[in-house]
Amino acid sequence: MHELGMAQDLFEIVKKEAEKNSIKKVSKIVLKLGEASGVEEDFLRHSFVDHILPGSIAEGAELRVVKETLKAKCKDCGRVTAGGDEVVMKCPDCGGMRLEIVSGMKVHVESIEGE
Repeated sequence: MHELGMAQDLFEIVKKEAEKNSIKKVSKIVLKLGEASGVEEDFLRHSFVDHILPGSIAEGAELRVVKETLKAKCKDCGRVTAGGDEVVMKCPDCGGMRLEIVSGMKVHVESIEGE
């Protein structure tokens, strides 16, 4: 289950941001989960809630996971297309197949809140 390792890495970012911003108790963590990241939200949430948050500076924190849509930009015409399998196959405007994925592939910490 690679979600546990990913959750541990993400929590290191949370701790560093908390320290940098003098936050002693994290009350909310918002994660962005790319729809094409290959990460299962339920497993990621389980990793945080059951394995990482208990006993930490974020014990009892609200964990919010926001989905990030897969978006691709056509290198031929510049159109950005969101969602669906066709995004990664071809541009719906010009039919070009030189696409660059611009979002929806990663998981990252969007924000943290605390006191």
